Order: sequence, then structure tokens, then C-alpha cells
Amino acid sequence: MFKVLILILTTNLFLMLHATGNISKYINMKYSFLSASMIVILFILTVVEGIKLWSSGDEKEKHHDCECSHDHHEHEHHHEHGHEKKKQSAGKKIKKFLAYTLVLIPAISGVVLPVATLDSQLVDAKGFSFPTLEDGTNREGMHQVLNPDMSKFMNQTDFEDLVRKESKSYIPKNNITLTDKDYLVGLEVMYNFSGAFAGKTLTMKGFTYNGPGEQPNQLFLLRFGLIHCVADSGAFGMMIQFPKNVHIPNDQWYQVTGTMDTVYYPQMKTKIPVLKVTSYKTIPKPNDPYVYRNTLN
Repeated sequence: MFKVLILILTTNLFLMLHATGNISKYINMKYSFLSASMIVILFILTVVEGIKLWSSGDEKEKHHDCECSHDHHEHEHHHEHGHEKKKQSAGKKIKKFLAYTLVLIPAISGVVLPVATLDSQLVDAKGFSFPTLEDGTNREGMHQVLNPDMSKFMNQTDFEDLVRKESKSYIPKNNITLTDKDYLVGLEVMYNFSGAFAGKTLTMKGFTYNGPGEQPNQLFLLRFGLIHCVADSGAFGMMIQFPKNVHIPNDQWYQVTGTMDTVYYPQMKTKIPVLKVTSYKTIPKPNDPYVYRNTLN
């Protein structure tokens, strides 16, 4: 009975995530076919377990009728042995109950509880750190902030070939606009070829984050991105620098245009790209605040 219930609730969880669109907050949508396939598999397993449960019910009834035909003497002969088996089965039932409960909790809470949107509080919780671009061995903060580094998912040669290939779509341009579709690709190119973008005009949007060690006219413009799934998500973006001091709180959505350059950021002990703002405006929070790594080769 518990198996059927778990399968029903788990299938319902995946169905609800797809129906509401919240599945995009857990995985890169290019892999949505995998979770859709899982719904089909879970449905089939539910039907199979349901048939097995129904069949076992009929078998128990037949077995019960058979036991009733046994005489009283045989019942007494096996009474003590049956008592020991009941103790063992009780222990197994408790273990099964605990195991099923641990599975049921996420299946139920995933539907009942609202899906939280990642924001600057998570950046604070995870810590604001960034490996130097020159040091490939230092992976502290990988996939946390700023640079959506794909090097963790492939060997170094393939990674360099990938970034070099993708850079051809950006370096020749003098005016660049990062869209939801190419946000992570464009950022990675800019972090790996930051010198090539100095003096170019860039337009991007995201939520504000006041990082540690900034100047009064600086803050970060970030967006949470998923490379494959929420496990490798991070707050990716760029430092922006205003002509004058500003006081903008966290989690305000802006579209910003400016001239690209690099600046030494003491907190991270490295040079990072910076966007020197020439114009900006507030924008509403997008329906889907996340961005995704849409091209891998």
C-alpha cells in the first residue's frame, strides 16, 4: 500500500512541477525531457504496483480461508513459533514505515510548500568568493558567483576550444546585449577574454547585490543561472560602476548599459571585468528570473 502511495505522490510531484513551470527552477530546461520520461516511468510503475497490491489481496483471502480449515491442535503446535515471527515482522514494519516516511516527506512538501526564488540572501549564505582566472587549480567558489565556468565539466583542452569558438560571436562586436538565451555563454567569454572587450558597449540586466569590499559607486549585477541543475547553480554577473556614489539595496532589478573595462577587486585578489555605467533603469522582475547554459559545444 505504501509503495503505491509513494509512487502516486511522486508522479504527482513531477506532474505539478511541469504543469506550473516550476521545474525550470530545478533543472536546465534542455533536460526537461528526462523528467518528462520519469513521469511516464513512474506512472507505469504505479500501475504495476497497483496490480500487485490487488492480486496480493486476493491471495491473502484465499490463504485465510485455508487457515480456517486447520484444526485446533495444529494451531497450538505452531503458536509459540508464530509469536516469534510476529516480533520479527513488527521490527521490519517499523523500519519500512520510517523509510517510507522519509520518501513521502519530499513528495508531499514539494507540492504543498511554495518554491522559493534564489536571491542575494543565498549569495551571502554561500559566501562571495571567486577563483583567479589564471589559477586553474583553485576551485574555491566555483559555480557560486560571477563566472559561469564550464571547465569543471570537461577537460581543459575541450574547454579552451569551446570558449574560443564561442568568443567568435562576441569579440568582433562593439555593441553587445546579453539576453536570457546567451547570458551565461557571453559572460564566460568575457571573463576568459576580458582584455578583448575593453572599451566595448555592453547592455545587461539582473538583480543588484552589494558585495564585500566595494567602493561606494560599485555593486554587482547578478542573475542566478543553472548549468545543468540547481546543484551547480550560481549567481553569475558582473561588477558595475557608476559615475557617482549610489545607494541601491539588494535584489532590485535593473537594465544597465555601459563601457567595459577591468578592475582589480581586492576581495577576490584578481582583476575582474567591470561595466562602467552610462545609463540604467529599473525593470520588473522577469517571470523566469533564471538563466540557463543553452549551448555546450
